[in-house]
Amino acid sequence: MAKAKGDRIIIHLQSTEGPVFRYTTQKNRRNDSARIELKKYHPGLRRHVVFRETR
Repeated sequence: MAKAKGDRIIIHLQSTEGPVFRYTTQKNRRNDSARIELKKYHPGLRRHVVFRETR
């Protein structure tokens, strides 16, 4: 049988600039209890911007 996913949850990262764009990813709730901020590529702006976790 397959193992349970455990503490990993699906989160959405939303851009802080320009038109709304979201990435979907997973995080381990046990290791990263705070909200995540990552710099990722925004295709609408054609540059890297900060994306924040939304719930």
